[in-house]
Amino acid sequence: MNELLIALQNSALASFIGKQNHLFGAVAQLFHIAGLILVVSPVVLISLRLLGFGLVKQSVSELAVATARWTWTGLAILALSGTVIFLPAAAHYYPNPIFWFKFILLGVAVLFHVTWYRSVTRQKAVRPLLARSTAIVALSVWFGVAYAGRFIGFY
Repeated sequence: MNELLIALQNSALASFIGKQNHLFGAVAQLFHIAGLILVVSPVVLISLRLLGFGLVKQSVSELAVATARWTWTGLAILALSGTVIFLPAAAHYYPNPIFWFKFILLGVAVLFHVTWYRSVTRQKAVRPLLARSTAIVALSVWFGVAYAGRFIGFY
């Protein structure tokens, strides 16, 4: 695995990214944060609605349809900017347990989002216990991804 990461880190694309001005990396970080905001904002809006707060005049399914485009756009921005951030330092990230925790949590969050969360938010009427538990799990996993990402550099 380490050979693969070293090969990625030494690839032409990674070398090109690594040779850029430090502002290039800062811009990639800003795009990464913007992508996260685009993903988490709809999750927060819909979760608050599932909890019975905010935008109560709109149904959960209306909110889910109206915000889906933002969520997927944010996820695409996260993937692209994350790749730009990862490639020049792939071998550095590999031994970092917080990086792997974030990566696994991101997988759980996306899997939860495209299965359970989508199923619940597409329903016309959601039972209160199901709505609250779905909101709590969604908020927990997505904010967990954000917090883990923030702490990668400190470990």
